Amino acid sequence: MGHRDLHSIKEKLSARKRQLEEEIIALHTEKFSDDQVQDAGDQALVSTMEALRSSLQDKELEEYTRILNALEKIDTGEYGTCVDCGQPISEKRLTVYPNATRCLACQEALEG
Repeated sequence: MGHRDLHSIKEKLSARKRQLEEEIIALHTEKFSDDQVQDAGDQALVSTMEALRSSLQDKELEEYTRILNALEKIDTGEYGTCVDCGQPISEKRLTVYPNATRCLACQEALEG
């Protein structure tokens, strides 16, 4: 993978990292319900929204962690190598999923 490609992937990852940081901070600071008395319907909606929000946070935190790992691997020169088989991850895959840690074959084996 060329130095230029790596640079553009690093830019893409950094931009997404900042976006996630803003979203995660916004989620933490925004309070879902004001403390007014609610009827059962409101209560159910609020708890559904909170469950949704925490699963969204988990998904975002997971992506955030993968981005940090990818950025670290770019710095150490280990970027683009599959964590399972050690083979290079295709450039096409890394362009679409810059935080991929597995080659397509290993990812499919994992999900399959």
